[in-house]
Amino acid sequence: MEFRVKDLFQMDTLQQAFVVSGKQGLDNPIRGVTIIEAPDIAEWINGGELLLSSLYPLQSYNDREQHNFMIQLVDKNVSALVIKTGRFVQDIPKGIIAASDEYHLPVIQIPRQVPYREIMYPIMESLFNHQVTKLKYFKEAHDRFIALTLSNKGSEQIVHTLAKLIGNPVTLYDRNFFPMSTTDSQFSSFEVLQKETGALAIDTEFPCHRQRASYPDWGGKTCNQYVIPIETVNQIRIQLVIHEVYKLVEALDFIAIENAATSMSLDLVKQYAVAEVEMKYKDDLIDDLLHAKIDSLQSVYQRANLIGWDLNKTYVVVLFRLQHSGGSEAEEVDLYGLHHPYQRTLSDMIQQRIPEGPIRIRSDQLVVLWGVDPSEEEKGVCIQRIKEAAKSIQAAFCKRVQHLDIQVGIGNAAYAISELPRSYKEAQDALQLGASIKGQSAVASFSDLGIYRLLCQIEDPESLTSFIPPSLQKLLDYKQPNRDDLIQTLRVFLQQHQNAAKTAEELFCHYKTVTYRMDRIKEITGLDLDDPDEVLSIQVGLKIVTLLGDELIEAGVKA
Repeated sequence: MEFRVKDLFQMDTLQQAFVVSGKQGLDNPIRGVTIIEAPDIAEWINGGELLLSSLYPLQSYNDREQHNFMIQLVDKNVSALVIKTGRFVQDIPKGIIAASDEYHLPVIQIPRQVPYREIMYPIMESLFNHQVTKLKYFKEAHDRFIALTLSNKGSEQIVHTLAKLIGNPVTLYDRNFFPMSTTDSQFSSFEVLQKETGALAIDTEFPCHRQRASYPDWGGKTCNQYVIPIETVNQIRIQLVIHEVYKLVEALDFIAIENAATSMSLDLVKQYAVAEVEMKYKDDLIDDLLHAKIDSLQSVYQRANLIGWDLNKTYVVVLFRLQHSGGSEAEEVDLYGLHHPYQRTLSDMIQQRIPEGPIRIRSDQLVVLWGVDPSEEEKGVCIQRIKEAAKSIQAAFCKRVQHLDIQVGIGNAAYAISELPRSYKEAQDALQLGASIKGQSAVASFSDLGIYRLLCQIEDPESLTSFIPPSLQKLLDYKQPNRDDLIQTLRVFLQQHQNAAKTAEELFCHYKTVTYRMDRIKEITGLDLDDPDEVLSIQVGLKIVTLLGDELIEAGVKA
Protein backbone atom coordinates (compact mmCIF):
# COMPACT_ATOMS: atom_id res chain seq x y z
CA MET A 1 0.00 0.00 0.00
CA GLU A 2 1.24 3.49 -0.82
CA PHE A 3 1.87 5.99 1.98
CA ARG A 4 -0.77 8.71 1.68
CA VAL A 5 -1.46 12.06 3.34
CA LYS A 6 -4.18 10.61 5.57
CA ASP A 7 -1.65 8.14 6.99
CA LEU A 8 0.27 11.03 8.60
CA PHE A 9 -2.28 11.22 11.40
CA GLN A 10 -1.33 7.73 12.58
CA MET A 11 2.07 9.11 13.64
CA ASP A 12 2.49 9.94 17.34
CA THR A 13 4.19 13.26 16.61
CA LEU A 14 1.21 14.50 14.61
CA GLN A 15 -1.53 13.80 17.11
CA GLN A 16 -1.99 17.57 17.56
CA ALA A 17 -1.98 18.30 13.81
CA PHE A 18 -5.19 19.09 11.97
CA VAL A 19 -6.28 19.68 8.39
CA VAL A 20 -6.95 23.35 7.72
CA SER A 21 -8.15 23.02 4.10
CA GLY A 22 -7.98 20.85 0.97
CA LYS A 23 -9.47 17.78 2.63
CA GLN A 24 -10.37 16.34 -0.80
CA GLY A 25 -6.66 15.59 -1.35
CA LEU A 26 -6.06 13.41 1.70
CA ASP A 27 -5.65 10.38 -0.57
CA ASN A 28 -2.71 11.98 -2.37
CA PRO A 29 0.30 9.62 -2.30
CA ILE A 30 3.49 10.81 -0.58
CA ARG A 31 6.68 9.98 -2.47
CA GLY A 32 9.11 12.19 -0.56
CA VAL A 33 9.45 14.86 2.11
CA THR A 34 11.38 18.14 2.17
CA ILE A 35 11.59 21.48 3.94
CA ILE A 36 10.88 24.71 2.07
CA GLU A 37 12.41 27.95 3.32
CA ALA A 38 12.84 29.63 -0.07
CA PRO A 39 10.15 31.12 -2.35
CA ASP A 40 11.49 29.32 -5.45
CA ILE A 41 11.22 25.85 -3.90
CA ALA A 42 8.87 24.73 -6.71
CA GLU A 43 11.83 24.73 -9.10
CA TRP A 44 13.74 22.17 -7.00
CA ILE A 45 11.18 19.48 -6.29
CA ASN A 46 10.35 16.43 -8.41
CA GLY A 47 6.71 16.00 -7.47
CA GLY A 48 4.84 13.92 -4.93
CA GLU A 49 6.66 15.44 -1.95
CA LEU A 50 5.23 16.44 1.39
CA LEU A 51 6.45 20.01 2.06
CA LEU A 52 7.25 21.31 5.56
CA SER A 53 7.38 25.08 6.08
CA SER A 54 7.09 27.88 8.58
CA LEU A 55 6.07 30.23 5.73
CA TYR A 56 9.04 32.47 6.56
CA PRO A 57 9.78 33.26 2.85
CA LEU A 58 6.11 34.04 2.14
CA GLN A 59 5.54 36.61 4.92
CA SER A 60 5.46 39.53 2.49
CA TYR A 61 3.22 37.81 -0.13
CA ASN A 62 -0.20 39.22 -0.87
CA ASP A 63 -3.22 37.02 -1.62
CA ARG A 64 -2.51 36.80 -5.37
CA GLU A 65 1.15 35.88 -4.82
CA GLN A 66 0.14 33.25 -2.29
CA HIS A 67 -2.39 31.84 -4.80
CA ASN A 68 0.26 31.71 -7.54
CA PHE A 69 2.67 29.97 -5.17
CA MET A 70 0.09 27.27 -4.46
CA ILE A 71 -0.52 26.81 -8.20
CA GLN A 72 3.21 26.11 -8.63
CA LEU A 73 2.99 23.40 -5.98
CA VAL A 74 -0.09 21.88 -7.62
CA ASP A 75 1.68 21.82 -10.99
CA LYS A 76 4.48 19.84 -9.33
CA ASN A 77 1.94 17.36 -7.87
CA VAL A 78 2.92 18.19 -4.29
CA SER A 79 1.13 15.84 -1.88
CA ALA A 80 0.42 18.30 0.94
CA LEU A 81 1.76 21.41 2.67
CA VAL A 82 2.50 21.10 6.42
CA ILE A 83 2.78 24.53 8.07
CA LYS A 84 4.28 25.21 11.49
CA THR A 85 2.61 28.21 13.11
CA GLY A 86 3.60 30.31 16.14
CA ARG A 87 7.05 31.43 15.10
CA PHE A 88 6.86 33.49 11.88
CA VAL A 89 3.11 33.31 11.22
CA GLN A 90 0.34 33.00 13.75
CA ASP A 91 -2.41 32.15 11.28
CA ILE A 92 -2.27 30.52 7.87
CA PRO A 93 -2.91 33.17 5.15
CA LYS A 94 -6.34 33.24 3.50
CA GLY A 95 -4.82 33.10 -0.03
CA ILE A 96 -3.18 29.77 0.74
CA ILE A 97 -6.35 28.35 2.30
CA ALA A 98 -8.51 29.40 -0.67
CA ALA A 99 -6.11 27.91 -3.22
CA SER A 100 -5.82 24.74 -1.10
CA ASP A 101 -9.57 24.16 -1.25
CA GLU A 102 -9.73 25.07 -4.93
CA TYR A 103 -6.98 22.69 -6.05
CA HIS A 104 -7.45 19.93 -3.42
CA LEU A 105 -3.97 20.41 -2.01
CA PRO A 106 -4.19 19.66 1.74
CA VAL A 107 -2.81 22.24 4.16
CA ILE A 108 -1.99 20.78 7.59
CA GLN A 109 -1.19 22.91 10.65
CA ILE A 110 1.26 21.68 13.32
CA PRO A 111 2.31 23.30 16.60
CA ARG A 112 5.59 25.21 16.94
CA GLN A 113 7.14 22.66 19.31
CA VAL A 114 7.00 19.75 16.85
CA PRO A 115 10.49 19.30 15.27
CA TYR A 116 10.62 18.70 11.53
CA ARG A 117 12.86 15.65 12.03
CA GLU A 118 10.15 13.87 14.02
CA ILE A 119 7.96 14.14 10.93
CA MET A 120 10.60 13.51 8.31
CA TYR A 121 12.21 10.39 9.82
CA PRO A 122 9.03 8.30 10.17
CA ILE A 123 7.90 9.29 6.67
CA MET A 124 11.28 8.44 5.15
CA GLU A 125 11.31 5.11 7.01
CA SER A 126 7.84 4.29 5.73
CA LEU A 127 8.74 5.30 2.18
CA PHE A 128 11.93 3.27 2.34
CA ASN A 129 10.07 0.20 3.61
CA HIS A 130 7.44 0.66 0.92
CA GLN A 131 10.13 0.94 -1.75
CA VAL A 132 11.82 -2.20 -0.49
CA THR A 133 8.47 -3.99 -0.57
CA LYS A 134 7.90 -2.84 -4.13
CA LEU A 135 11.38 -3.97 -5.20
CA LYS A 136 10.92 -7.37 -3.59
CA TYR A 137 7.52 -7.79 -5.20
CA PHE A 138 8.89 -6.61 -8.55
CA LYS A 139 11.68 -9.19 -8.39
CA GLU A 140 9.25 -11.95 -7.44
CA ALA A 141 6.82 -11.06 -10.23
CA HIS A 142 9.63 -10.54 -12.73
CA ASP A 143 11.20 -13.91 -11.94
CA ARG A 144 7.88 -15.73 -12.21
CA PHE A 145 6.93 -14.28 -15.58
CA ILE A 146 10.41 -14.60 -17.07
CA ALA A 147 10.43 -18.26 -15.99
CA LEU A 148 7.11 -18.77 -17.79
CA THR A 149 8.47 -17.10 -20.93
CA LEU A 150 11.70 -19.11 -20.95
CA SER A 151 9.86 -22.38 -20.34
CA ASN A 152 7.56 -21.65 -23.32
CA LYS A 153 4.38 -21.86 -21.23
CA GLY A 154 2.52 -19.43 -23.47
CA SER A 155 0.11 -16.55 -22.86
CA GLU A 156 -2.59 -18.70 -21.23
CA GLN A 157 -0.31 -19.64 -18.32
CA ILE A 158 0.81 -16.02 -18.05
CA VAL A 159 -2.81 -14.88 -17.78
CA HIS A 160 -3.63 -17.40 -15.03
CA THR A 161 -0.49 -16.51 -13.07
CA LEU A 162 -1.35 -12.81 -13.25
CA ALA A 163 -4.89 -13.46 -12.02
CA LYS A 164 -3.55 -15.29 -8.94
CA LEU A 165 -1.16 -12.45 -8.13
CA ILE A 166 -3.68 -9.59 -8.40
CA GLY A 167 -6.79 -11.42 -7.17
CA ASN A 168 -9.02 -10.45 -10.10
CA PRO A 169 -10.14 -12.17 -13.33
CA VAL A 170 -7.99 -11.53 -16.40
CA THR A 171 -8.80 -11.92 -20.10
CA LEU A 172 -6.54 -11.68 -23.13
CA TYR A 173 -8.15 -10.50 -26.39
CA ASP A 174 -6.85 -10.22 -29.94
CA ARG A 175 -6.86 -6.92 -31.83
CA ASN A 176 -10.56 -7.39 -32.66
CA PHE A 177 -11.42 -8.07 -28.98
CA PHE A 178 -12.03 -11.75 -29.65
CA PRO A 179 -11.14 -13.63 -26.41
CA MET A 180 -7.91 -15.65 -26.69
CA SER A 181 -7.56 -16.73 -23.07
CA THR A 182 -9.45 -16.03 -19.87
CA THR A 183 -9.44 -17.07 -16.22
CA ASP A 184 -13.23 -16.85 -15.99
CA SER A 185 -15.45 -17.29 -19.06
CA GLN A 186 -18.32 -15.22 -17.65
CA PHE A 187 -16.16 -12.12 -18.08
CA SER A 188 -15.10 -12.82 -21.70
CA SER A 189 -18.01 -10.95 -23.26
CA PHE A 190 -18.70 -7.38 -22.21
CA GLU A 191 -20.18 -4.09 -23.33
CA VAL A 192 -18.39 -0.81 -22.62
CA LEU A 193 -20.64 1.64 -20.76
CA GLN A 194 -18.22 4.50 -20.13
CA LYS A 195 -14.57 5.05 -20.95
CA GLU A 196 -12.71 7.26 -18.51
CA THR A 197 -10.49 10.01 -19.83
CA GLY A 198 -7.44 11.57 -18.27
CA ALA A 199 -4.50 10.10 -16.38
CA LEU A 200 -4.89 7.16 -14.02
CA ALA A 201 -4.43 7.65 -10.29
CA ILE A 202 -1.65 5.03 -10.45
CA ASP A 203 1.43 5.76 -12.54
CA THR A 204 2.13 3.14 -15.21
CA GLU A 205 5.01 2.57 -17.58
CA PHE A 206 2.72 1.43 -20.40
CA PRO A 207 -0.49 2.65 -22.11
CA CYS A 208 -3.55 1.89 -20.05
CA HIS A 209 -7.09 3.17 -19.68
CA ARG A 210 -9.98 2.50 -17.30
CA GLN A 211 -13.58 1.91 -18.33
CA ARG A 212 -16.92 0.75 -16.97
CA ALA A 213 -18.39 -2.38 -18.54
CA SER A 214 -21.39 -4.69 -18.19
CA TYR A 215 -21.23 -8.48 -18.52
CA PRO A 216 -24.21 -10.33 -20.03
CA ASP A 217 -22.86 -13.72 -18.88
CA TRP A 218 -22.49 -12.35 -15.32
CA GLY A 219 -26.15 -11.51 -15.01
CA GLY A 220 -25.71 -8.06 -16.51
CA LYS A 221 -23.62 -6.85 -13.57
CA THR A 222 -21.08 -4.06 -14.04
CA CYS A 223 -17.57 -3.37 -12.86
CA ASN A 224 -14.50 -1.38 -13.82
CA GLN A 225 -11.85 -2.64 -16.22
CA TYR A 226 -8.24 -1.78 -16.87
CA VAL A 227 -7.36 -2.23 -20.56
CA ILE A 228 -3.69 -2.58 -21.46
CA PRO A 229 -2.90 -2.72 -25.21
CA ILE A 230 0.25 -4.73 -25.93
CA GLU A 231 1.82 -3.98 -29.29
CA THR A 232 4.84 -5.66 -30.79
CA VAL A 233 6.40 -6.26 -34.22
CA ASN A 234 4.46 -5.49 -37.37
CA GLN A 235 1.72 -3.62 -35.46
CA ILE A 236 0.34 -6.86 -34.03
CA ARG A 237 -1.69 -5.94 -30.98
CA ILE A 238 -3.39 -7.85 -28.19
CA GLN A 239 -5.50 -6.44 -25.37
CA LEU A 240 -4.92 -7.41 -21.74
CA VAL A 241 -8.02 -6.66 -19.65
CA ILE A 242 -8.16 -6.72 -15.84
CA HIS A 243 -11.71 -7.07 -14.49
CA GLU A 244 -11.90 -5.22 -11.15
CA VAL A 245 -14.39 -7.67 -9.62
CA TYR A 246 -13.12 -8.87 -6.25
CA LYS A 247 -10.79 -6.06 -5.15
CA LEU A 248 -9.51 -2.67 -6.27
CA VAL A 249 -6.43 -2.69 -8.46
CA GLU A 250 -3.53 -1.26 -6.41
CA ALA A 251 -0.03 -0.02 -7.15
CA LEU A 252 1.59 -3.39 -6.42
CA ASP A 253 -0.86 -5.04 -8.80
CA PHE A 254 0.41 -2.83 -11.58
CA ILE A 255 3.92 -4.17 -10.99
CA ALA A 256 2.60 -7.66 -11.75
CA ILE A 257 0.54 -6.37 -14.67
CA GLU A 258 3.55 -4.62 -16.20
CA ASN A 259 5.69 -7.75 -15.92
CA ALA A 260 2.92 -9.88 -17.40
CA ALA A 261 2.53 -7.44 -20.30
CA THR A 262 6.27 -7.59 -20.97
CA SER A 263 6.24 -11.39 -20.94
CA MET A 264 3.27 -11.47 -23.29
CA SER A 265 5.01 -9.08 -25.65
CA LEU A 266 8.07 -11.35 -25.72
CA ASP A 267 5.86 -14.38 -26.22
CA LEU A 268 4.08 -12.60 -29.05
CA VAL A 269 7.39 -11.78 -30.76
CA LYS A 270 8.39 -15.42 -30.50
CA GLN A 271 5.05 -16.61 -31.84
CA TYR A 272 5.30 -14.13 -34.70
CA ALA A 273 8.76 -15.37 -35.69
CA VAL A 274 7.63 -18.99 -35.60
CA ALA A 275 4.41 -18.15 -37.45
CA GLU A 276 6.33 -16.34 -40.20
CA VAL A 277 8.47 -19.43 -40.83
CA GLU A 278 5.44 -21.74 -40.68
CA MET A 279 3.45 -19.45 -42.97
CA LYS A 280 6.21 -19.39 -45.57
CA TYR A 281 6.53 -23.17 -45.37
CA LYS A 282 2.75 -23.65 -45.55
CA ASP A 283 2.33 -21.13 -48.40
CA ASP A 284 5.01 -22.86 -50.45
CA LEU A 285 3.31 -26.22 -49.92
CA ILE A 286 -0.12 -24.85 -50.89
CA ASP A 287 1.31 -23.20 -54.02
CA ASP A 288 2.98 -26.45 -55.06
CA LEU A 289 -0.26 -28.39 -54.57
CA LEU A 290 -2.46 -25.87 -56.39
CA HIS A 291 -0.09 -25.71 -59.35
CA ALA A 292 0.64 -29.48 -59.44
CA LYS A 293 4.34 -29.01 -58.61
CA ILE A 294 4.65 -32.32 -56.80
CA ASP A 295 7.89 -34.30 -56.96
CA SER A 296 6.59 -37.25 -54.99
CA LEU A 297 3.62 -37.99 -52.76
CA GLN A 298 5.93 -39.10 -49.98
CA SER A 299 7.70 -35.74 -50.00
CA VAL A 300 4.39 -33.85 -49.93
CA TYR A 301 3.05 -35.88 -47.01
CA GLN A 302 6.28 -35.36 -45.08
CA ARG A 303 6.10 -31.59 -45.60
CA ALA A 304 2.43 -31.54 -44.55
CA ASN A 305 3.15 -33.61 -41.45
CA LEU A 306 5.71 -31.05 -40.25
CA ILE A 307 2.99 -28.38 -39.98
CA GLY A 308 0.26 -30.75 -38.76
CA TRP A 309 -1.78 -30.63 -41.93
CA ASP A 310 -3.93 -33.68 -42.79
CA LEU A 311 -3.80 -34.22 -46.56
CA ASN A 312 -6.14 -37.21 -46.39
CA LYS A 313 -9.15 -34.94 -45.92
CA THR A 314 -11.38 -33.78 -48.75
CA TYR A 315 -10.91 -30.10 -49.50
CA VAL A 316 -12.81 -27.48 -51.49
CA VAL A 317 -10.78 -24.54 -52.76
CA VAL A 318 -12.52 -21.26 -51.86
CA LEU A 319 -11.24 -17.85 -52.98
CA PHE A 320 -12.04 -14.58 -51.17
CA ARG A 321 -11.22 -11.32 -52.92
CA LEU A 322 -11.36 -7.81 -51.43
CA GLN A 323 -12.14 -4.71 -53.43
CA HIS A 324 -13.47 -1.21 -52.86
CA SER A 325 -17.19 -0.76 -53.27
CA GLY A 326 -17.57 0.39 -56.85
CA GLY A 327 -13.86 1.15 -56.93
CA SER A 328 -11.42 0.98 -59.78
CA GLU A 329 -8.45 -1.32 -60.07
CA ALA A 330 -6.11 1.50 -59.09
CA GLU A 331 -8.00 2.02 -55.87
CA GLU A 332 -7.68 -1.65 -54.96
CA VAL A 333 -3.90 -1.74 -54.97
CA ASP A 334 -3.67 -0.61 -51.35
CA LEU A 335 -5.66 -3.66 -50.24
CA TYR A 336 -2.97 -6.05 -51.38
CA GLY A 337 -0.16 -7.32 -49.22
CA LEU A 338 0.51 -10.07 -46.74
CA HIS A 339 0.11 -7.93 -43.63
CA HIS A 340 -2.60 -5.51 -44.71
CA PRO A 341 -4.99 -5.09 -41.75
CA TYR A 342 -8.11 -5.81 -43.86
CA GLN A 343 -6.55 -9.01 -45.20
CA ARG A 344 -5.65 -10.05 -41.65
CA THR A 345 -9.13 -9.23 -40.36
CA LEU A 346 -10.76 -11.32 -43.08
CA SER A 347 -8.28 -14.14 -42.50
CA ASP A 348 -9.08 -14.12 -38.76
CA MET A 349 -12.83 -14.31 -39.45
CA ILE A 350 -12.35 -17.26 -41.78
CA GLN A 351 -10.02 -18.99 -39.31
CA GLN A 352 -12.60 -18.66 -36.55
CA ARG A 353 -15.11 -20.47 -38.78
CA ILE A 354 -12.69 -23.22 -39.87
CA PRO A 355 -9.84 -23.36 -37.31
CA GLU A 356 -8.02 -26.19 -39.13
CA GLY A 357 -8.47 -24.83 -42.66
CA PRO A 358 -5.21 -23.81 -44.37
CA ILE A 359 -5.34 -20.20 -45.62
CA ARG A 360 -2.97 -18.71 -48.18
CA ILE A 361 -2.88 -14.89 -48.32
CA ARG A 362 -1.92 -13.73 -51.78
CA SER A 363 -1.53 -10.26 -53.23
CA ASP A 364 -5.16 -9.90 -54.30
CA GLN A 365 -7.01 -12.79 -52.70
CA LEU A 366 -7.22 -15.31 -49.87
CA VAL A 367 -7.01 -18.96 -50.88
CA VAL A 368 -8.82 -21.24 -48.42
CA LEU A 369 -8.68 -25.03 -48.43
CA TRP A 370 -12.05 -25.73 -46.86
CA GLY A 371 -12.24 -29.21 -45.37
CA VAL A 372 -15.46 -31.20 -45.91
CA ASP A 373 -16.65 -34.70 -45.07
CA PRO A 374 -18.32 -36.12 -48.20
CA SER A 375 -19.12 -39.40 -46.49
CA GLU A 376 -21.74 -37.73 -44.30
CA GLU A 377 -23.62 -35.72 -46.89
CA GLU A 378 -24.07 -35.20 -50.58
CA LYS A 379 -21.68 -33.08 -52.59
CA GLY A 380 -24.28 -30.38 -53.28
CA VAL A 381 -25.04 -30.00 -49.57
CA CYS A 382 -21.33 -29.51 -48.80
CA ILE A 383 -21.06 -26.72 -51.35
CA GLN A 384 -24.28 -25.11 -50.11
CA ARG A 385 -22.98 -25.08 -46.54
CA ILE A 386 -19.76 -23.44 -47.67
CA LYS A 387 -21.77 -20.81 -49.56
CA GLU A 388 -23.85 -20.04 -46.48
CA ALA A 389 -20.74 -19.78 -44.30
CA ALA A 390 -19.03 -17.55 -46.89
CA LYS A 391 -22.07 -15.25 -47.00
CA SER A 392 -22.04 -15.05 -43.21
CA ILE A 393 -18.34 -14.11 -43.23
CA GLN A 394 -18.99 -11.62 -46.02
CA ALA A 395 -21.84 -9.95 -44.10
CA ALA A 396 -19.85 -9.75 -40.85
CA PHE A 397 -16.81 -8.28 -42.60
CA CYS A 398 -18.76 -5.73 -44.67
CA LYS A 399 -20.62 -4.62 -41.55
CA ARG A 400 -17.29 -3.84 -39.92
CA VAL A 401 -15.56 -2.44 -43.05
CA GLN A 402 -18.36 -0.79 -44.97
CA HIS A 403 -16.34 0.64 -47.87
CA LEU A 404 -15.20 -2.80 -49.07
CA ASP A 405 -16.87 -5.68 -50.92
CA ILE A 406 -15.93 -9.34 -50.90
CA GLN A 407 -16.19 -11.66 -53.89
CA VAL A 408 -16.18 -15.40 -53.26
CA GLY A 409 -15.47 -18.21 -55.72
CA ILE A 410 -15.99 -21.86 -54.74
CA GLY A 411 -14.62 -24.87 -56.62
CA ASN A 412 -15.80 -28.47 -56.45
CA ALA A 413 -14.50 -30.93 -53.88
CA ALA A 414 -11.02 -32.37 -54.36
CA TYR A 415 -11.10 -35.95 -53.11
CA ALA A 416 -7.32 -36.32 -53.47
CA ILE A 417 -4.45 -33.85 -53.42
CA SER A 418 -3.96 -34.42 -57.15
CA GLU A 419 -7.41 -32.85 -57.70
CA LEU A 420 -6.60 -29.59 -55.90
CA PRO A 421 -5.39 -27.82 -59.09
CA ARG A 422 -8.74 -28.60 -60.72
CA SER A 423 -10.70 -27.27 -57.72
CA TYR A 424 -8.47 -24.17 -57.70
CA LYS A 425 -9.13 -23.51 -61.41
CA GLU A 426 -12.87 -23.94 -60.81
CA ALA A 427 -12.78 -21.49 -57.90
CA GLN A 428 -10.97 -18.95 -60.10
CA ASP A 429 -13.60 -19.34 -62.82
CA ALA A 430 -16.39 -19.02 -60.26
CA LEU A 431 -14.75 -15.88 -58.84
CA GLN A 432 -14.38 -14.23 -62.24
CA LEU A 433 -17.70 -15.25 -63.74
CA GLY A 434 -19.61 -14.72 -60.51
CA ALA A 435 -18.54 -11.09 -60.52
CA SER A 436 -19.46 -10.70 -64.21
CA ILE A 437 -22.86 -12.34 -63.82
CA LYS A 438 -23.96 -11.45 -60.27
CA GLY A 439 -21.91 -8.35 -59.42
CA GLN A 440 -18.88 -7.60 -57.28
CA SER A 441 -20.43 -9.03 -54.08
CA ALA A 442 -21.17 -12.41 -55.65
CA VAL A 443 -20.72 -15.67 -53.74
CA ALA A 444 -20.59 -18.15 -56.62
CA SER A 445 -19.71 -21.83 -56.84
CA PHE A 446 -18.48 -23.53 -60.00
CA SER A 447 -21.43 -25.92 -59.84
CA ASP A 448 -23.77 -22.92 -60.25
CA LEU A 449 -22.22 -21.75 -63.51
CA GLY A 450 -24.25 -24.00 -65.81
CA ILE A 451 -23.03 -23.88 -69.40
CA TYR A 452 -20.19 -21.60 -68.33
CA ARG A 453 -18.51 -24.70 -66.88
CA LEU A 454 -18.29 -26.11 -70.40
CA LEU A 455 -17.14 -22.85 -71.94
CA CYS A 456 -14.41 -22.47 -69.31
CA GLN A 457 -12.81 -25.64 -70.60
CA ILE A 458 -11.96 -23.82 -73.84
CA GLU A 459 -9.00 -21.66 -72.93
CA ASP A 460 -8.32 -20.26 -76.44
CA PRO A 461 -10.42 -17.09 -77.02
CA GLU A 462 -10.33 -17.54 -80.81
CA SER A 463 -11.80 -21.02 -80.44
CA LEU A 464 -14.57 -19.62 -78.25
CA THR A 465 -15.42 -16.82 -80.66
CA SER A 466 -15.94 -19.38 -83.40
CA PHE A 467 -19.13 -20.41 -81.59
CA ILE A 468 -20.63 -16.91 -81.81
CA PRO A 469 -23.32 -17.05 -84.54
CA PRO A 470 -22.99 -14.58 -87.48
CA SER A 471 -26.26 -12.89 -86.57
CA LEU A 472 -25.02 -12.00 -83.09
CA GLN A 473 -21.64 -10.97 -84.49
CA LYS A 474 -23.41 -8.39 -86.65
CA LEU A 475 -24.85 -6.86 -83.49
CA LEU A 476 -21.41 -6.87 -81.82
CA ASP A 477 -19.98 -5.08 -84.86
CA TYR A 478 -22.74 -2.46 -84.80
CA LYS A 479 -20.90 0.83 -84.23
CA GLN A 480 -23.73 2.99 -82.94
CA PRO A 481 -24.02 4.45 -79.40
CA ASN A 482 -27.09 2.33 -78.60
CA ARG A 483 -25.34 -0.97 -79.32
CA ASP A 484 -24.86 -1.87 -75.63
CA ASP A 485 -28.55 -1.19 -74.93
CA LEU A 486 -29.53 -3.47 -77.80
CA ILE A 487 -27.25 -6.27 -76.58
CA GLN A 488 -28.61 -6.00 -73.03
CA THR A 489 -32.20 -5.93 -74.30
CA LEU A 490 -31.60 -9.08 -76.36
CA ARG A 491 -30.01 -10.85 -73.40
CA VAL A 492 -32.89 -10.05 -71.03
CA PHE A 493 -35.52 -10.75 -73.72
CA LEU A 494 -34.20 -14.29 -74.12
CA GLN A 495 -33.88 -14.76 -70.34
CA GLN A 496 -37.56 -13.79 -70.01
CA HIS A 497 -38.57 -16.36 -72.65
CA GLN A 498 -39.21 -13.63 -75.25
CA ASN A 499 -41.79 -11.91 -73.06
CA ALA A 500 -41.60 -8.17 -73.90
CA ALA A 501 -43.63 -7.06 -70.87
CA LYS A 502 -41.36 -8.86 -68.37
CA THR A 503 -38.32 -7.60 -70.28
CA ALA A 504 -39.54 -4.00 -69.96
CA GLU A 505 -40.13 -4.54 -66.24
CA GLU A 506 -36.64 -5.99 -65.78
CA LEU A 507 -34.99 -3.13 -67.72
CA PHE A 508 -37.16 -0.41 -66.12
CA CYS A 509 -38.26 0.91 -69.48
CA HIS A 510 -41.50 1.15 -71.50
CA TYR A 511 -42.98 -1.84 -73.27
CA LYS A 512 -42.84 -0.02 -76.63
CA THR A 513 -39.13 0.66 -76.07
CA VAL A 514 -38.50 -3.08 -75.85
CA THR A 515 -40.53 -3.84 -78.99
CA TYR A 516 -38.74 -1.04 -80.89
CA ARG A 517 -35.33 -2.35 -79.83
CA MET A 518 -36.21 -5.92 -80.76
CA ASP A 519 -37.38 -4.80 -84.20
CA ARG A 520 -34.12 -2.91 -84.61
CA ILE A 521 -32.13 -5.99 -83.53
CA LYS A 522 -33.91 -8.10 -86.14
CA GLU A 523 -33.13 -5.51 -88.81
CA ILE A 524 -29.43 -5.49 -87.92
CA THR A 525 -28.92 -9.21 -87.40
CA GLY A 526 -31.65 -10.90 -89.44
CA LEU A 527 -32.07 -13.45 -86.65
CA ASP A 528 -35.13 -15.68 -86.50
CA LEU A 529 -36.40 -15.95 -82.94
CA ASP A 530 -38.85 -18.65 -83.97
CA ASP A 531 -35.96 -21.00 -84.77
CA PRO A 532 -35.04 -22.89 -81.54
CA ASP A 533 -31.56 -23.77 -82.81
CA GLU A 534 -30.78 -20.17 -83.66
CA VAL A 535 -32.10 -18.97 -80.31
CA LEU A 536 -29.86 -21.51 -78.56
CA SER A 537 -26.82 -20.39 -80.54
CA ILE A 538 -27.58 -16.75 -79.71
CA GLN A 539 -27.84 -17.61 -75.98
CA VAL A 540 -24.53 -19.46 -76.08
CA GLY A 541 -22.95 -16.56 -77.96
CA LEU A 542 -24.13 -14.07 -75.34
CA LYS A 543 -22.60 -16.21 -72.60
CA ILE A 544 -19.31 -16.24 -74.52
CA VAL A 545 -19.49 -12.44 -74.66
CA THR A 546 -19.96 -12.40 -70.87
CA LEU A 547 -17.11 -14.85 -70.42
CA LEU A 548 -14.62 -12.96 -72.59
CA GLY A 549 -15.73 -9.51 -71.44
CA ASP A 550 -15.71 -6.11 -73.11
CA GLU A 551 -12.52 -6.79 -75.04
CA LEU A 552 -14.42 -9.08 -77.38
CA ILE A 553 -17.13 -6.47 -77.99
CA GLU A 554 -14.67 -3.64 -78.57
CA ALA A 555 -12.43 -5.71 -80.81
CA GLY A 556 -15.37 -6.92 -82.90
CA VAL A 557 -13.82 -10.33 -83.38
CA LYS A 558 -15.26 -12.13 -86.39
CA ALA A 559 -16.34 -15.74 -86.18
